Amino acid sequence: MGKSAASSPLFAKKFLVDFYPYLVRLKTRMSEPTFFENAVRNLPGGLILVDLQGRVQAVNETAQTILGLMGPIARGIDCETALFDHPKVAKVIMEACAKLTASNRKEITTQRSDGEKIVLGYGTLILKDNNSAPVGIGFTFQDITNMIPLMDSHRFLDIALRNLPGGLIFVDLQGKVRGVNQMAQRILGLTEEVEPGTPCHKALVHHPHVYKVLLSTCEHMNAVNRQELTTHRPDGEKAVLGYGTLILRNAQGQPIGVGLTFQDITRFIPLPLQTEFIRLVNRFFTPFALVMVGAAMALGYAEPRVYHTAFAIALLLAVFNEASVWLAKKHSEWILAIGYTRLGTNFVANIVLVYLLGTFWGPMWLLFVLTPVSTALYANWGQTLITAMVSSGALLAIYGSRGLEGAVGWGQASLHAAFIVFISLFVNSIARMVMQIKAGGPPREAKLPIKLTATAAPSNADNATPNRRAA
Repeated sequence: MGKSAASSPLFAKKFLVDFYPYLVRLKTRMSEPTFFENAVRNLPGGLILVDLQGRVQAVNETAQTILGLMGPIARGIDCETALFDHPKVAKVIMEACAKLTASNRKEITTQRSDGEKIVLGYGTLILKDNNSAPVGIGFTFQDITNMIPLMDSHRFLDIALRNLPGGLIFVDLQGKVRGVNQMAQRILGLTEEVEPGTPCHKALVHHPHVYKVLLSTCEHMNAVNRQELTTHRPDGEKAVLGYGTLILRNAQGQPIGVGLTFQDITRFIPLPLQTEFIRLVNRFFTPFALVMVGAAMALGYAEPRVYHTAFAIALLLAVFNEASVWLAKKHSEWILAIGYTRLGTNFVANIVLVYLLGTFWGPMWLLFVLTPVSTALYANWGQTLITAMVSSGALLAIYGSRGLEGAVGWGQASLHAAFIVFISLFVNSIARMVMQIKAGGPPREAKLPIKLTATAAPSNADNATPNRRAA
């Protein structure tokens, strides 16, 4: 018993001497920093850890490989500096630090130092201490470029899609955007690049008709062609798009996404006739009337009182025409009323101007051409003829009130009146023919059915009334 007790310290000493080095190695091998480093190193995805100030605390080797980082990143360096070549990644990390909100199953695009574009699937997590207080942010990610249909090669998209003359939008079957070419951004007025994975109803928030077509195609899997829709750019400008959809399938024939191809065909689509009327009259006829009045005032020999009156009428007429164009643009439902108001106001003003200055400046009679020619742009043949005859009668009445006499004088006046009628009917015929061509239909003599678009002019222009046209 005594011997056993005496030998116990010697045994313990011998045990410590023999096994102490092993215990040290075991402690070192199982120490937390080494275990943590091994665990992080063997993660299949990239991992970046930062504190709440955005200073890098750890970056694993997989993250360096995916991002193409040259060499290890020093601990404590600001993440925006460490990830200078990947500003989108740094932005996500800093936003997570500021908001302290975790996320999952997100996607962003970035570019390695060699120029290769990649797509990252990422998530963020909030790091907390034992008291559940946040101490940092974790950013986990993987290179999913080859896992995403339609975006296996960003370089292919950049080269091929950039050269397409029309817009192209790709979405997967969940309605998430997978590709938008530059022409699509230009046509739709998108100021920022659309990130892959963004739901199309958010990426195209200003174009509900566009994303509804995409979502409907994803739901029903029916491709269409030669369709039209109307949308508005963020600046309010109206655009008519001719579009088609296609179903994208993999090698096994299974659908993997939807494509929307489109072009801006606004300039090929006839404007509503009353809008066209107002635009053309304001662009060409109002300046001509002002030039005519200015020439009469500068070269004629009327009294100053007549000059001042004519100048005031011409100025008020110009202001009225500009205001009516603005109102027509703001309130399309008033187009018909605005058009006829302009027609009557300009006609009355032209009568007054010709009466005041016609005796002193012969070419003033040309103002009577403007009203029936304006009518010819939108009205039928009968309405144009009536308007032209009213203008011709008003011109002859002014000649008579001014004391026109002699066969030669009345002969010239009659030729002026006849010119007003014939030029108005000629413009009306040309206008109807142009509208038929824009509507994609054959000449009326062919008696073939004409397929009309939503904004195209009716083919039976002879019998249509302005109210029916407005509808």
